Amino acid sequence: MSKQYTVMLFDLDGTLIDTHELILASFMHTLERHCPGKYTREDVIRYMGEPLLDQMRRFDPDQAEVMVQTYREHNIQHHDEYASAFPGVVEVLHRLAEAGVKMGVVTNKQRKTAEMGLRLLGVEKLMQTMICFGETEKAKPHPDPVLTAMKRLHGKPDQTLMVGDSKYDLMAGKRAGVASALVGWSKHDPVELKALEPDYVLDSPEDLLDLAGLGSKGTS
Repeated sequence: MSKQYTVMLFDLDGTLIDTHELILASFMHTLERHCPGKYTREDVIRYMGEPLLDQMRRFDPDQAEVMVQTYREHNIQHHDEYASAFPGVVEVLHRLAEAGVKMGVVTNKQRKTAEMGLRLLGVEKLMQTMICFGETEKAKPHPDPVLTAMKRLHGKPDQTLMVGDSKYDLMAGKRAGVASALVGWSKHDPVELKALEPDYVLDSPEDLLDLAGLGSKGTS
């Protein structure tokens, strides 16, 4: 697995932060308010990773915009109650930063909630750029957010790695011409995602150290 990537771009939810229950709770709160009794958690899980408005349009195109507002209000109110770092993630990010790896976040979340997540983990100062929903012409799976982040970090495609947990992350990375890594600690179906042929499948956050040319203890 060893290779030396100098730029690493991370999705947020399901990659750095475990927000699975936060997302589901916010969706079910929203769906029960606007479409009572029609949808289950499984209906939500199927489309996790898409831009929020696109997801809401799947459930009710006519109410999608007001449903987004309901979701965001619940999500912000309960964020720190449900969200937490995946084990090992914070430590690995610090090791990567100490080794000089340039890091950024590429997410389909709004900036406000993305910043809440980074503050919760205490890693906001480690990220040298962040691209959020609405800040590029198109969102993931379009390559624009990945290309924009890479440009800001002065990265080269063959030295840049996109790390994520959904098909939208993998597709965005491939379309941007950079390597992609699928995290193995998310709730997404790994069989379906492996079919997209990510360049790497990570068993633990420590695998990122190898991809930065470091040993598992953070030394070269």
